Amino acid sequence: MAFTRRNLMKAGFGLALASALPLINCSGGSNDSSSSVPDTPVPPPEPPPFPQPQTLMSSAGLLETTFDVAFANHDINGQTFSHRSYNGLIGGPTLRVRPGDTLRVRLNNNLPPDADGMAMPADVNIPHGNNVTNLHVHGLHVSPQGNSDNVFVEIEPGTTFEYEYQIPADHPEGTYWYHPHKHGSTAVQLFSGMAGAIIIEGGLDQVPEIAVARDLVLLINELNVDPNGFVPDFMTNGSFPLTQRFLTVNGELLPRLTINPGEVVRLRVINATVRTEIPFFIDGHELTVISRDGIAFAAASTEQVSLAPANRFDILIRGGAPGVYSVRKGVGTSGMNPDPEVVLMTLEVAGTPVDMAMPSTLPNPFTPITDDELTGSRLLTFAVGPGGPAPNFPNFTIDGNRYDPDRIDQLVNLNAVEEWTLVNNSNVGHPFHIHVNDFQVMSVNGVAPPVPLWLDTVDIPANGNVVIRQRFTDFTGEFVLHCHILVHEDLGMMQNVSVVLP
Repeated sequence: MAFTRRNLMKAGFGLALASALPLINCSGGSNDSSSSVPDTPVPPPEPPPFPQPQTLMSSAGLLETTFDVAFANHDINGQTFSHRSYNGLIGGPTLRVRPGDTLRVRLNNNLPPDADGMAMPADVNIPHGNNVTNLHVHGLHVSPQGNSDNVFVEIEPGTTFEYEYQIPADHPEGTYWYHPHKHGSTAVQLFSGMAGAIIIEGGLDQVPEIAVARDLVLLINELNVDPNGFVPDFMTNGSFPLTQRFLTVNGELLPRLTINPGEVVRLRVINATVRTEIPFFIDGHELTVISRDGIAFAAASTEQVSLAPANRFDILIRGGAPGVYSVRKGVGTSGMNPDPEVVLMTLEVAGTPVDMAMPSTLPNPFTPITDDELTGSRLLTFAVGPGGPAPNFPNFTIDGNRYDPDRIDQLVNLNAVEEWTLVNNSNVGHPFHIHVNDFQVMSVNGVAPPVPLWLDTVDIPANGNVVIRQRFTDFTGEFVLHCHILVHEDLGMMQNVSVVLP
């Protein structure tokens, strides 16, 4: 049975088997309840050691696992936090696979039925269905149909769904991630910490200098905790109550990573927040970028990288002089107001000095898209204004429209190669993400990247524009593009894409 946008697949039918922090302003200036002053975590007497999520690895071409979605309790800054979770965790297990593998995930939705008033509203862009979920494998080039990366599936409380992702044999190796993507409840579930890393092995892993480095996931979740220890719901004006907000690293507040002087460590930094821009830097240390959004990047040293929500950077760091250094989220500038700097964790350099080298050359899996390869072009306009889906809601639109599950916004032929101009007519940034296909960034506000740059999420600056090119290869079917500030997406800043045979 095929699952389409018009035939939303409810678990329980067909393949269903059974029963704080500062952030990018959510409302573009309208009815936002955010504060410029974050809650400050209390440093523990002894920082927790740098944790790594549980790692699940494929064997003989298959990784098969189960995610139990249920409420769990954790202590956050001295307060009990009750939140929706994968397997009782803040964050989720790291899934390690290889090109050509099959990834199967049995997702059991053990959440309780939604309270009265949270059922499907007349307008789908009013947040709803907080305990209905699904699973999106962000950045993976896999089929959007059936029980693969199909974000139109809705898994109701008390039911189960079996996902199966066939990873192409030529899939780029790198750092990806997963999270819920049920329209209307995506933000609430991400505010619970429902996200985890996917690593496709190979490529950079085989570069000698990288192969000998410790390979560490650094997953940044954003938790929003009300005074009663729960993730709050959207308010009746479409904004989100911002009470106590914390950024965790692999599920911990303010952990400490210890490395030796001269040791080179690989950090897979994942911005798994709902809407927080993360300018990332480490006191006293250079960052050597080797990958962006899972795609190998010409090795470049810098003092800071900036991650919009959903971006990933693989970076190498070399331990400097002995001491304790802060790993920081710098001041964010994509929102209405500057977001204050926050310490995410600490880096301790201690022990016997070692001498490890940095790589000089890296592989790149994509060839640039040339002018003569193009088959078409499009213009997409992102805007925020009054007149949203309910009284006092802001109006988040693409091309003047809020999301409609029964409308195809972009009809594309399989194997088309297109140039898209993304225009932002609002005074906050909008991270653009399209499912299934990576794209090449040609320019941001008219300035071309110094080297070819491939991403799956790019921030469209406030009152600015981005030009991208993309190849629509391998897969037909329906999927979405949207703003990855997930509050904006839940309120309607999303479109349907259909790739069809010519």
